[in-house]
Amino acid sequence: MMAKTEITLVIPDLAPIFEQEINSSIIPPQLSTVIRKAQFTQHSDNVTRLLTQLFSSDEVRGRDLPLASLRADNSIVLCADPCYLHADRDQLLLFSGDLVISDDDAEHIINIIQPLLADYDATLVKQSNEQWLLQLKTMPDLEFTALAEVSGKAVQSALPTGQQYQRQAWIRLWNEIQMSLFELPVNKKRQQQGLLPINSLWFWGKGDLSLRSNYWQTVMGQHYLLKQLADKSDTDYLPDIDITAINQQSGRYLMVLERLDLEGDWQTQLADIAASLQHLWQQLKWRKIDRLTIEIPNYGQFELTPFSCWKLW
Repeated sequence: MMAKTEITLVIPDLAPIFEQEINSSIIPPQLSTVIRKAQFTQHSDNVTRLLTQLFSSDEVRGRDLPLASLRADNSIVLCADPCYLHADRDQLLLFSGDLVISDDDAEHIINIIQPLLADYDATLVKQSNEQWLLQLKTMPDLEFTALAEVSGKAVQSALPTGQQYQRQAWIRLWNEIQMSLFELPVNKKRQQQGLLPINSLWFWGKGDLSLRSNYWQTVMGQHYLLKQLADKSDTDYLPDIDITAINQQSGRYLMVLERLDLEGDWQTQLADIAASLQHLWQQLKWRKIDRLTIEIPNYGQFELTPFSCWKLW
């Protein structure tokens, strides 16, 4: 039997464009053709949950995503990522993207928080300036919520749940961290520089992640999580997308495109995506590709086979 070639293409930030009816007239024809002829399955998975699921050997369920284990070999660890909490009337909104944290800012804030962790027998460490880890002796009997699920939203319904005493203790720690960072000089300096202050941490990432082995032939793209998943699953990884690479060897290929600049010239970006889709469409049409799956985070999945190309509708 001839080996198959399957491609999964992830296009972040396309959902807001699709959801606005006014944009339908400016969607490139190549993309419109794909949409019209593909089999569509709606889903609301954000890009973090989607990538996790694409690598996981088990269905990823619940509010949290078991991604802390990607950052450290120690299994008793939580993600403890810096974020900004904004008071909006009677709720707190969390923001975590594009914080632009320097080495000095990260180390200073970690040093401020560390004394608060003594009662929890925990250590806060920096993996990168935007990704921090909480190393523990024992894992709390609580359910957390993944940062991607709450970013840009109100936090109240996303706070830890579970054993009441532990829940109260962790929420108390969360509040103490906020008080310690309130009016911190480094945050005042950040605001003077036009940056958001870092006034909280978000705990998440609990659990074990079982990754598929030898599933993807090659994965491509510059999303940080894609590289982490590829490294942990011993999958070939390319930071730059090379569509011609699929001609070299059969297998499954995963390509994660760059984020669309929704505040800028996203139409030019969309035209570039359409040109790539046109190439893949021709490959699919002449059976050089056996399946093309297009994933739009927070929107759904479009799936095509060579037969799709010859549909009359």
